[in-house]
Amino acid sequence: MLKKIIHSCVVVSLALSANALYAETDPDFTGDVLTMPRVIVGDTLYEDVQLQLDFAGSSFSVTGVGPASPRFKSETVGVDEMLVDSINKRSWVNGSHACNINADAAMTASMDAVSYCETLEFAGYSDWRAPTSDEMADMIVNADRLDVQLNYRNPNCQFMATSDGFVQTENNMEPGKIVDSAVNSGTRCMREN
Repeated sequence: MLKKIIHSCVVVSLALSANALYAETDPDFTGDVLTMPRVIVGDTLYEDVQLQLDFAGSSFSVTGVGPASPRFKSETVGVDEMLVDSINKRSWVNGSHACNINADAAMTASMDAVSYCETLEFAGYSDWRAPTSDEMADMIVNADRLDVQLNYRNPNCQFMATSDGFVQTENNMEPGKIVDSAVNSGTRCMREN
């Protein structure tokens, strides 16, 4: 019941629909103030949402909302560009190193992607890895839906090799579709933030 009240309060306060809202982490109660560290509404992340609860009157009010962050934002470190996903807490290579692998045989492309990402030093980080097909598909589908610019070494790149398969890019008929095999694919390394 309390979770339903909390959700209703944030929805009313942010004037957004309840079906697009969830609190990512467990709330913290201090006295009669409820603090939610990360609340996601649609494609926006709100941090440190605080609610003043009145249990006797069965009411509540928002006493604080931290900064809002869009799902994707571009960050440049020197000449290296990353696409930062604030909701999934991931960074993606989004510069000249994206779509770098060009394996002719599908069976080696995933292995090449894993090896390439494990040794990549980009934007001051060396903890890059090849994403799973599900991670890549989620990023491609949402970036395409939100009209986020994905950069490629080859602008017509149609398939991305992942650690466990291949994913169609937005340059293909079904962006985000996971497929078993693809030749002349690239990859886009990612890291956890």
